[in-house]
Amino acid sequence: MMFTGGSHHKKRNSSNNNNGQRKYERPSRCSNFESYERERGRSRPHRQGVRSECDREGSLGANSTTSLLTNSTDSDNPDEVEEYPRSRGKQITRRRGAIKHQRVHEVKGHKFLAKFFRQPTFCAFCKDFLWGFCKQGYQCQCCQTAVHKKCHEKLLGKCPGSGRESESTIYLRERFKIDVPHRFKVHSFMSPTFCDHCGSLLYGLFKQGLKCEDCDVNCHKKCEKLTANLCGVNQKLIVEAIASVRKGSSENRDSPTSNPAHNPAFAVDSTEIPNDEILQSCTFVGYKKSGRITPPATTIPRFRKYTIEDFQFLKVLGKGSFGKVLLAELKNTEYYYAVKCLKKDVVLEDDDVECTLIERKVLALGTKHPYLCHLLCTFQTESHLFFVMEYLNGGDLMFHIQQSGRFQEPRARFYAAEIASGLKFLHSKGIVYRDLKLDNILLDFDGHVRIADFGMCKLQIFLDRMADTFCGTPDYMAPEIIKGQHYNQCVDWWSYGVLLYEMLIGQSPFSGCDEDELFWSICNEKPLIPRYLSTEANSVILLLLEKDANKRLGNKLCPSGDIQDHPFFKPISWERLEARLLDPPFKPKLLHPLDTQYFDKNFTVEKAKLTPIDKNILQSMDQTQFQGFSYTNPNATDK
Repeated sequence: MMFTGGSHHKKRNSSNNNNGQRKYERPSRCSNFESYERERGRSRPHRQGVRSECDREGSLGANSTTSLLTNSTDSDNPDEVEEYPRSRGKQITRRRGAIKHQRVHEVKGHKFLAKFFRQPTFCAFCKDFLWGFCKQGYQCQCCQTAVHKKCHEKLLGKCPGSGRESESTIYLRERFKIDVPHRFKVHSFMSPTFCDHCGSLLYGLFKQGLKCEDCDVNCHKKCEKLTANLCGVNQKLIVEAIASVRKGSSENRDSPTSNPAHNPAFAVDSTEIPNDEILQSCTFVGYKKSGRITPPATTIPRFRKYTIEDFQFLKVLGKGSFGKVLLAELKNTEYYYAVKCLKKDVVLEDDDVECTLIERKVLALGTKHPYLCHLLCTFQTESHLFFVMEYLNGGDLMFHIQQSGRFQEPRARFYAAEIASGLKFLHSKGIVYRDLKLDNILLDFDGHVRIADFGMCKLQIFLDRMADTFCGTPDYMAPEIIKGQHYNQCVDWWSYGVLLYEMLIGQSPFSGCDEDELFWSICNEKPLIPRYLSTEANSVILLLLEKDANKRLGNKLCPSGDIQDHPFFKPISWERLEARLLDPPFKPKLLHPLDTQYFDKNFTVEKAKLTPIDKNILQSMDQTQFQGFSYTNPNATDK
């Protein structure tokens, strides 16, 4: 999340079926998703007559809404059978975190996953110890090869479990003549010895494993057939020689502070922020003199490299496992921003370095559209990554839904139109957003919406290219994601339909006592539509929540046409909307420029400081992965 707390990028294990597609596994006797559907389908339709305890609990306090829920498209023929049963949603009472499958790194057929090694383990490439905290290295799912994160791309041997006799393997073997099998024999080791393939200890008192007669490579008996045919080959020296020839010496362009003792994050933590910090800020002093509430800065004064010493942190706007979002002021100016602070150890542990760089790229792209969050600059310290963004002081839609229950149709239509404009812009750039929800839609100073938090975006999805990662917030996931199918931008329009339903009704369209129930409901039920909704609103929701992605509204192949031409959006002038000429139905009522009344008070009462990272963890982190992170947006500077 961006300005709010909650879980962030949690990992979920997955399995593959025979077609290579990922399927969602339920802890039951069902062998696959289809049998799970059949098993649940025999009893699920009877929910209309008997509601479970969790259904009754989700409807408490919502009698005024649930009493109006009805099947507005029921047929007059009682003998007609519906394709899908109807789902009764729950009230929105809490924030919902996103989930994501752990990333798989494929290198020469190896499928590496970041892993925490509970036992002492050595790298199969450089032979050094895998040391560090949390997830120290990578391990292949197929052949169990264990390597450092920095070494996994340098391996010369192809994974034995992925086509030993494939065309590419034969070509490499014939071209480079690297195919020298080991001559293993059973050996008794007199001292503790580690396997050179999987890196773990060779257990036992005698004849613990195998030893090559020629190159002294040691391995488990189970690893003999998995060990690459590189007898006598020093992979590390070969890779270093090739790298020096290809690249030469390269400069370290963006090196953070080398000495952890000089890390500004510790200086921020060691200084207690006084209670009247906001009262002493330049922005508040200027407000007292003029009595005018100035909008948040949309630019940064100069095009230069910024550091943490340039900003004064004032308030906490949101917090999660990823880090914090702080309200900050550029020192000695009246420019104030929202600064998202990510902990490097969490980014490395969750293997989210690439996601962080993608987020920076999409945020910088957002400057070209009025309804996307704008990035001004980024910088880093030894322990943290910082995104300096425009401060959206109207809060998120989740906050406003919880305050008002639901939105009237004109207000929901206005927000939906601006969100659709932002989504279509992202899609035109080949970007799948994948985390559209109330928490990630914020209101700016004037009351217009901004789409924020691009950490789950997938780039370069054009034409027939598809994505297949299992990620998103469960309540907003499209059926094709849950079923492990390949997907494109259509999943965003499903999430958009869930979002529009929540804005109009104040409840989620699908529900369940647990995640299994929820996923079954998404794939097998239709949402209930209340009678008070207009025919146009009813139609647009059902078209957006179409389970067939090819028929879903928003898809270019949809028989209902473009979403902008739908009757629900007839009152919207799209040209005026793109130019921000339409008046928002709600404008935040601020007491002063640094007012944070639209953010969770559990966060805003905290002191604005960073959480220091243990020095041992700092020293174990690979800082080279963050080279080139610092950036100043040339499209968002005054001069």
